[in-house]
Amino acid sequence: MSEQGERRSFWNRLFGGSRNSSAREEKVLQYIIHRVGEGAKLQDVVQEDYVRRNATSDEVKEICSNPRLVASARERLGRDFSSGDLDPNQRSS
Repeated sequence: MSEQGERRSFWNRLFGGSRNSSAREEKVLQYIIHRVGEGAKLQDVVQEDYVRRNATSDEVKEICSNPRLVASARERLGRDFSSGDLDPNQRSS
């Protein structure tokens, strides 16, 4: 695939493209976003029973590349960094 074709494919996926998510995939995405927002590790969440029952491995890969999930994870990291919880100098011995 050409570079321009790859770039167009990326933007199609980013902004919805021709493939629409099913209601089931949307629920799985919301679940993953919620769990990651609570501080769970993405790797652990995608192995949970709820996700495995409701999404195929290809759907999970697609969900993990969803911009909403990426934005949610970035927001969570921002909160963690700004809270000082990740500062090694702030930890008590």
